[in-house]
Amino acid sequence: MEMLYRRIEFWIDGDRNAQLKLKKSGWTKTKITKRVGKHLLFYLISFGIANTFLAYIIGSEALWKIQFENPMEHIGGLSLIIVFSGIFYGVFGWMREQVCTTICPYGRLQGVLLDNNTVNVTYDYNRGEPRGYIKKNNPELKGDCIDCNLCVQVCPTGIDIRNGTQLECINCTACIDECNTVMKKIKKPEGLIRYASETSIADKVAWKLNFRSKAYIVLLGLLLVVFTVIVSNRATIDVSILRSYGTTYKKNSKGNFINFYKFKLVNKSTETHKVGFALHEIEGSITILGGDSLILLPNEVTEGTVIIELEEKQLEGLKTEIDIDIKSGRVGLLESKEVSFSGPLKF
Repeated sequence: MEMLYRRIEFWIDGDRNAQLKLKKSGWTKTKITKRVGKHLLFYLISFGIANTFLAYIIGSEALWKIQFENPMEHIGGLSLIIVFSGIFYGVFGWMREQVCTTICPYGRLQGVLLDNNTVNVTYDYNRGEPRGYIKKNNPELKGDCIDCNLCVQVCPTGIDIRNGTQLECINCTACIDECNTVMKKIKKPEGLIRYASETSIADKVAWKLNFRSKAYIVLLGLLLVVFTVIVSNRATIDVSILRSYGTTYKKNSKGNFINFYKFKLVNKSTETHKVGFALHEIEGSITILGGDSLILLPNEVTEGTVIIELEEKQLEGLKTEIDIDIKSGRVGLLESKEVSFSGPLKF
């Protein structure tokens, strides 16, 4: 909102005073041009955000197909893009801070974790009160807050931080920056509004780590360790092999039985892998339709079909469990997958 949409609005409509003047003016050619241009840019950016958001859900490959293939084949995907684009456009182009103050659950959930020792954007009322304008003949009667109200004006959600921590506060620190600027001008110490805890303000002491903060740090550290271990030990290539849906065994001219299997290989690395399939500790053959091996490009998904052929003497009945080794020329054995081979009933 602040780094993109608001800057575009300031670039097209001008600063706050210029925007108020434009809003009150009639529908001239200049106003129509600015309004159409601004909202067109807003929607185009929202459209890009919607596509990126959808890519996280369905994957970039599926999104690419929706964008460049026949639209009639992807009505559902196109509808989602249009809906999400409208939602993002409505949020950033029209609703804006009302989302933070009314809809977004962040403040309400975050409030559950707060206590008097939690560091937050806080107003130092001991320094600031009683607030009032500085008088040259008697400046010491007032606190450091000169009641300029600039902290309220710059707040994107319109709250007055001097009234204490509120659910609508998004911790953007705009009030801190503005207040520090004013303190410099009136030659007062900065930090009238700063990151601090309610206890440190009330007791006029420096903030210190309490037990809860230490517990959160330890918990976060453990989560980071677990995440690092999981990521470092994840498979380079994800493999899934399933017997083709709706098929059963077939008998070829040699008298051997064959089954069809669908495979899906996901290359998570930034390297190219040459992958092949082999049967594990069982005689027979496994053939990839279209070639003897596969070339997996970095960060790509490859799908296809393999045919497994076994002699009748190797079958145990309706189902025979066999293992398939998936090998890479770069790292060797990637994984061994167990699949069921379908055959005739034995009496």
